[in-house]
Amino acid sequence: MINKGFIPLKTNWFDRLFIGVISYIALQLFWMRFLESLISINFGIGIGVMWIIFVIWKG
Repeated sequence: MINKGFIPLKTNWFDRLFIGVISYIALQLFWMRFLESLISINFGIGIGVMWIIFVIWKG
């Protein structure tokens, strides 16, 4: 099924999964570099998983 969401491309669920995982990795690297001294990485993991689900669902 081709979906047109907030990603400006026609994507299927696997494309959105790939985009979600790549952005999850970027989020984790950003978190470890700038925020880990202030907030636990576990919060970053939770936010990242919610982001992947959101991208697959609405992307």
